[in-house]
Amino acid sequence: MARTPQEIFDHHVTAIGAADLDGIVADYAEDAVLVTPDGVVRGRDGIREVFAGLLGEIPDADWDIPTRHHVGDLLFIEWTAVAEKARAEGVDTFMFEGDSIRAQTVRLPLEHTA
Repeated sequence: MARTPQEIFDHHVTAIGAADLDGIVADYAEDAVLVTPDGVVRGRDGIREVFAGLLGEIPDADWDIPTRHHVGDLLFIEWTAVAEKARAEGVDTFMFEGDSIRAQTVRLPLEHTA
């Protein structure tokens, strides 16, 4: 039975909080698209690289998602991640299809604090 978009995102949040790259990437379709201000990343390998870089910049961060709007297969979020030496504040949009994330846009400016 396929997971709902909310279930997929709940798993995604748990995997990010645990810095579980395999778990993060497993939530995406094989040919998923991730769009950032720096460009477009396609597929799980590219998505893995983006998350490895982000988690490397903000290890052991405290994550908060104060804004979540689910509309069918679409999700809009605002989030913050605060670590010892850096913080990020992001805005994402997710499109879900079947049992995975099909597309995501993200803006995640990173600020080094130490």
